[in-house]
Amino acid sequence: MTQLEPTIKKAAQGIGVEDYKTQLQELVQLQGRGPLKYDIIATSGPDHMREFVAQVSCGGEVLGRGSGRSKKDAQQQAARQALNK
Repeated sequence: MTQLEPTIKKAAQGIGVEDYKTQLQELVQLQGRGPLKYDIIATSGPDHMREFVAQVSCGGEVLGRGSGRSKKDAQQQAARQALNK
């Protein structure tokens, strides 16, 4: 059983999870992989209802994509998708 397995199981069940970016960072570090890179790849909507699309990658490999009403929310959703793969 890996050290992060309980955290990953909780994340999959949506229990006690708020900061997906931190969880993903810890997992990547535990695996000895390179740094994560978050990019905003698209924006849409008027200024008062902006929607952002972010992607997270590691070593050139896209791990997840997500969208949200703020850049931070979009990055969190991208990390969440990466954890759920």
